Amino acid sequence: MAGQNARDVSDSILRTEDELLALGCEELALPYARALRDRRLPLIYDVNGIRDVRGTPAFSELADAFRWVTSRGGPRHCRLVSRDADTIVHLDELLLPRGYGRQVCISMALTRPVPDISPPRGLRIVVANGDDDRLLDGIAHCQDLVRREELWYGPEVSRQMDAMAFRQMRLGGAEFLAATTRNGEVVASLLLWCRDDVGFIADVGTAPAYRRRGVASSLVAAAAALATERGCSVVGLTARRDDTPRRIYEALGFEPMGVSVDWLRSA
Repeated sequence: MAGQNARDVSDSILRTEDELLALGCEELALPYARALRDRRLPLIYDVNGIRDVRGTPAFSELADAFRWVTSRGGPRHCRLVSRDADTIVHLDELLLPRGYGRQVCISMALTRPVPDISPPRGLRIVVANGDDDRLLDGIAHCQDLVRREELWYGPEVSRQMDAMAFRQMRLGGAEFLAATTRNGEVVASLLLWCRDDVGFIADVGTAPAYRRRGVASSLVAAAAALATERGCSVVGLTARRDDTPRRIYEALGFEPMGVSVDWLRSA
């Protein structure tokens, strides 16, 4: 990422995230945004919403877009995402009085050499092969354990999230990295997608019983090393601004590059 300013790096990270989520979705191009819809995964608002909103669209324009997103058995939520500073101010004024909740995420990029961190004793890090059903089942189980701590958790939501990730592997070449015990139990995992010169890390999760041991740090470091080996000049991810994982990433050498805000309301 030498020679790139923070805004350009942030844009490349967030654009890569958008492209990863769009794999396999229907898409509606709008003058001010891109809308995604996936009737097979109606509980996943990441693939049923309006992303990269720019400018000052009227609420009536957003409502028209949501009618497309939510038509014929669509999602339970209306979600918008923007990372443009002026648009964020506009959407706050437009959406918060209408009952939308607000969440701030940050894009982060690795700005130091990839750290060499070995996994804790008794664990190893592996890259999942697309036809390794046992390992993929273990990853899905581990991810489910992590999701159970979220307020939005439900078994069907978790199943649809797995389906989305496996589709991203199948259609886009994304890869799961997993930390496993000697007997093959998956205790942590993440998804890595290398596209053009960006290595994007997503879905980082550690089973509750294995936290505070450095498992996540070693896993993210391994993913960053793999992305670098594959020619990525930017290794990035997104994190909720106030969540603990952000501190883990900062300790590894990731620095904030930009802000992304999303607004959410029941449909």
